[in-house]
Amino acid sequence: MGVSADKPEVQQRFIDKFSLTFPMISDTAKTIIDAYGAREVLGVTAKRRTFLIGPDGTIARAWHKVKLEGHADEVVAAIRGSARA
Repeated sequence: MGVSADKPEVQQRFIDKFSLTFPMISDTAKTIIDAYGAREVLGVTAKRRTFLIGPDGTIARAWHKVKLEGHADEVVAAIRGSARA
């Protein structure tokens, strides 16, 4: 799932524009964002980060410098690797 500080209507436009198939959470109070230490603005937009959260709720892996090219494949590989552990 995705989390951003945008209002739901802004998120919906983003979802529609990029044909996202996962849920988005609107965190306008930045409660979740702050809990993960992910509040960092880069110019006008927020810096993207990815957290792989295990079944027990702990962070199994974090990516703090996300490059969109190939990132989804890297996350899927990490999920598959953690499933074997």
